[in-house]
Amino acid sequence: MSTPRPRSVTLACVYGGLGGVLATFALYETLANWGSIEIQEALRSGLEPLGADPSAVLPTLRWVVMGLLVCAIAATVFSFYAARGHQQSRIGLSVIAGLGAVTFLATGAAGILPAVLGSLIVYLLWSAPARQWFAVVNGRTPLSLGTEPSVSGAPTEFRPAGQPPAGQPPTGQPSAIQPPPYDPAQHAGLPQQPAGRPRPVGLALLIAGIGSLFGALGSGLVLLALVAMRDQVIAQYDDNELLRSQLDSAGVSAEQMVTIGTWLFGSWLVVSVLGLVATAWAASGGPMGWWALLVVSVLTAGIAALGLPVGLLWILGAIVVIVQLSRPEAKEWFRRA
Repeated sequence: MSTPRPRSVTLACVYGGLGGVLATFALYETLANWGSIEIQEALRSGLEPLGADPSAVLPTLRWVVMGLLVCAIAATVFSFYAARGHQQSRIGLSVIAGLGAVTFLATGAAGILPAVLGSLIVYLLWSAPARQWFAVVNGRTPLSLGTEPSVSGAPTEFRPAGQPPAGQPPTGQPSAIQPPPYDPAQHAGLPQQPAGRPRPVGLALLIAGIGSLFGALGSGLVLLALVAMRDQVIAQYDDNELLRSQLDSAGVSAEQMVTIGTWLFGSWLVVSVLGLVATAWAASGGPMGWWALLVVSVLTAGIAALGLPVGLLWILGAIVVIVQLSRPEAKEWFRRA
């Protein structure tokens, strides 16, 4: 990038990226060990001083942790692309950091430092050097950065009246170098070459295609097992003490869990097939293909969030696809295709 990135943008993206990575690992480990005795006891000890019923709050709290994990992954991706001048990623990182600061501040003294860090990220991203740099990178050059200084004190050349300036031929004499005459016949048969597919579009198509393919294969196999061996899966939940304790903590039975899993992986299979269709449609070009792939990516992130921690990679891939599709060169290519 020709324009040097300000230090404020670099620091904000480093803070946001590191915070997102650390939060992702911490929240992922919490969800993976949600049914363990240590996690349950820690959550109950934290909820009892607040006067809340742990049995009623724990299922809702698990959904909150899932949402926080999605935000942490999004903050990591947004930090990477904001460092490259992506305007939408800058806005997304600012929103997540601001909401995170308010949330951490509401937790008490333990959340003061993370709240300060989130506020600092928002301030650095919208400071004066950051605003000017994002304006230059996205083609909205400010007047203070885009104008050439004028030289008002340059000496004026003295020449007699009627004599042209130095380097300019006298009046009536043709210039030494003249452009060739334009011949329409030479350009009439030249075909218009379509613009090549930009890199963000290719990356979005590659990630969406691979993610949709593996999602369709994986969800299809799991769905087939849940439907064909439903009784065996229910018996496995009942016989395994760890699985049974996880179901008891979640407040669902083995039959209900298998039913939920069947609907979840069935929905994942449908969205994955739609993802393959949308990827092929977007590869052919056209604004409707852009919209189709964008909508399917949002649906993929939502379905994958319901299947955490298994759907972690699909959430990350969907966010990357959405960011790549929102880049200006990608939008311009779909409009011209």
